[in-house]
Amino acid sequence: MSCYKKLLLGTLIFPVALCARANYEGKVEGVLHGYVMDAVTKRPLPGVTVSAILPGTNNSKEVTTDADGYFRFIQLPGAQVTVQFDKKGYVPTKRPCVTLKEKASVTLNIEFTPDEMESDANADYPVLRLMQAG
Repeated sequence: MSCYKKLLLGTLIFPVALCARANYEGKVEGVLHGYVMDAVTKRPLPGVTVSAILPGTNNSKEVTTDADGYFRFIQLPGAQVTVQFDKKGYVPTKRPCVTLKEKASVTLNIEFTPDEMESDANADYPVLRLMQAG
């Protein structure tokens, strides 16, 4: 067999072997992504810790939102996960039973509520302070 034919055969067989191995292991993953915004200002929130808690385990994966409030998880199993959002100065938020399907993308956009105690001392929320004082 010529060198060219061997190279062509190897190029065709390698991707098929990888797909077969992925299907054999049962690891078909989904993607979870979205944006986190401040519920009062409607602005993106950078630095929010987003956790995806895997079902039936204490295992979780964490990412942090970028400057645009965007987060993205890849390689999550097709299952129902609990998604938790945490940031100092905001009320922690959980979204249980977010269903991820194999080979699918799920978008989850969240408006994050400022913590009442933090908003009293924070000049970013003068409207809230005024309403609480009256």
